[in-house]
Formats: sequence, structure tokens, C-alpha cells
Amino acid sequence: MDALRSRLPAFLLNLECLSADGQMDAFVNEVMETFGRFDPPAGDRTHRWELDLHGISADGATEEEAMANWKRLARQTCKLDGTEDDGFITVHPPIKQIGAA
Repeated sequence: MDALRSRLPAFLLNLECLSADGQMDAFVNEVMETFGRFDPPAGDRTHRWELDLHGISADGATEEEAMANWKRLARQTCKLDGTEDDGFITVHPPIKQIGAA
């Protein structure tokens, strides 16, 4: 796993602890530190905000929508919800040792 990909799960978890303003600051900092992009609408070219960070691209009508769309896609990439490749969350019961109470 390359350095930027290993940084993605930690960045996502950090976002969950921040307010909306804190998330905006975190996105701006992460874009600058990892050479990502967070582009405002360009008028004649596009009317949407574009966010490209950690190899994940998303857009939205507003900054907030672009960030929300990016977070949704990033969570799917990281599978932070425990979902495995087959689409299920597998919970294994603890294994009891023979003779253990």
C-alpha cells in the first residue's frame, strides 16, 4: 500500500471527529499536503465543485456536497464499515478453548 493510500483511512476517521468547519479545514490541508485538487466552478467550463484527493474524485453543486460525495466514495474504497469484498459483514464468534470456562 503506498503512502497516500495508507493515509486515507486515518483521514476519514479524523473527519468523523470534526465539525463542518473543521472538516473544511481538514480537506483544504489534506489537499495541500498530498497534492490533491479542490477546484471551484470554472464558469464556462463547469458549474460544479471538483474534489480529487487520495485517488478518489467527486463533485458537487457546493463545496459541502462535493466533500460529502467524496467521503461516501472514500468509505466504500476503505470499507470502514466492516463490509468485506463479498458485500457482507462477517462476525466470527469467539473460539472457546477446550477446558476453558
